[in-house]
Amino acid sequence: MMTSTQTTVRADVDSGFYTRFKLICVVAFGFSMWSLYDGAVTYPAQQVRAEAYLELPEDGRSQAWKEIAAEGGWPTQPPGEPKTTGNIVMQYFMAVVAGTASLVLLVVVLRARGRWVESNESGMTSSWGQSFEFDQVVSLDKRLWKGKGIAKIKYAHGKRKKRFVLDNYKFNRQALDVIIYDLESQIGADKIVGGPPEPSREEQDAGEEEDSRAEQDADTPAE
Repeated sequence: MMTSTQTTVRADVDSGFYTRFKLICVVAFGFSMWSLYDGAVTYPAQQVRAEAYLELPEDGRSQAWKEIAAEGGWPTQPPGEPKTTGNIVMQYFMAVVAGTASLVLLVVVLRARGRWVESNESGMTSSWGQSFEFDQVVSLDKRLWKGKGIAKIKYAHGKRKKRFVLDNYKFNRQALDVIIYDLESQIGADKIVGGPPEPSREEQDAGEEEDSRAEQDADTPAE
């Protein structure tokens, strides 16, 4: 953890996090289009072929099918059981679900463009207009900080309480770590719940040095 040496610290959106969203969005959209094509074209065409195949007499069906398929420009492989109306409806359903998911992800990506959170000498602010002063903070909830990188700040806003969420998977981690440290140094340990305060750079360096010595001692053969 780094101690802030700046009056203002800004954490911009982590482009790597949203790159994953973009990839999932593309995959979901592709799956949606594939399902839509199957429901509108592939499955109905298979229905026609399968029904035509089943209408042929069982004796000599394979040979007769090859001739009919060649005339119609169809695959010569037996088409199998006809796709049902339920099968076709399911393709449309999957197309809607996947298409909706891709649209939601696209909105998330577009909304994230240019986002940032910022800490200054008196409080915090954000690109979406939410801000507060340090003396407004009621609590800093760190129950999800260690496992998921999420910290929830509750602050007073008039007679109401509002929440400001920090997520170091969405924003630059190094800058957000500095912001968290600055916030904790301003509000005091009594307002931090769900986890210990972040160590200073000096405390962290001392801990790493102690761990290094312990590892060296463990590797040294006993005399």
